Amino acid sequence: MLEILNNILPVFIIIGIGYGAVKSGYLKPGLADNLNALAVRLAVPILLFNAMYNLDFASAFAWPLLVSFYIGAIASFFLTVILARAIFKRRPGEAVAVGFCATFSNTVLLGIPIAERVLGPEIMPLVFGIIALHAPSLYAIGIITMEFAKRDGRGFGRTLSVAGRSIFANPLMVGISGGALLNMLSISLPVPLVASIEMVAKAAIPLALIGIGGALTNYQLKSRLSETVTVSVISLLVHPAIVFVVSYYVLGLQLQYVQVAVIIAAMPPGLNIYIFAVMYDRAVALSASTIIVATMASILTISTWFWIFSWF
Repeated sequence: MLEILNNILPVFIIIGIGYGAVKSGYLKPGLADNLNALAVRLAVPILLFNAMYNLDFASAFAWPLLVSFYIGAIASFFLTVILARAIFKRRPGEAVAVGFCATFSNTVLLGIPIAERVLGPEIMPLVFGIIALHAPSLYAIGIITMEFAKRDGRGFGRTLSVAGRSIFANPLMVGISGGALLNMLSISLPVPLVASIEMVAKAAIPLALIGIGGALTNYQLKSRLSETVTVSVISLLVHPAIVFVVSYYVLGLQLQYVQVAVIIAAMPPGLNIYIFAVMYDRAVALSASTIIVATMASILTISTWFWIFSWF
């Protein structure tokens, strides 16, 4: 367990450095926001571009693994929606936003560094296979369900059109689709450009982690603690548990595939849940609270999942 913590803690220490630097005033909030923008809008998209450009699609898109991961995500989404309606008495649209909080794992900014540090670089194609489909598929599910749940705002078709453009105009999706396109077309980039891309890619994750820490200073625990804890438990424990059962016991996947699917599912929610909540003005306070609570709790829960796998 100590060895697992030693591999995971550096990621969270870097987040803590970013948080402490902004909270103490050493870095001004505006500078931290700019750093976060640099990571999310430039460095991380280049990292994803580089990954997709060099990806072996045959090994990355292991469909049984993807099926197990997304069964877990979708099941967690609808379970949380039901609980939000039945127990916490949320209105339909709010319940959908609450469900999204328990579904959208931080696959990029936390999933990539933790999986690579503990499981090794050889499994990263499988991680990038999940990431390539993550945002478009889960946003589509969230948007479609929200449009059925609410009765105000623009029409369903118009919302899908606007949301589709916003998803695929997202810098992360631009990086993914650009690298995948060049890969599929077998287009070779000049050596100096490849070297420059790789240099930025290496700096992307540390920048992004410091940015996460700085961004966490913007949020407060404003929502009901019981609801926040419930959503965090579903995100950190129930979601990966469903993935584990489906991948290991139902589909009988190799342990390496099971580990990748479960660990990526076990990542805490990221900033996308806040973006989704703000987009619909539903459960905004809860999304901010969940980011804080789940991120802090994930140090223990992620370590526990790795410890469980150490017995297999």
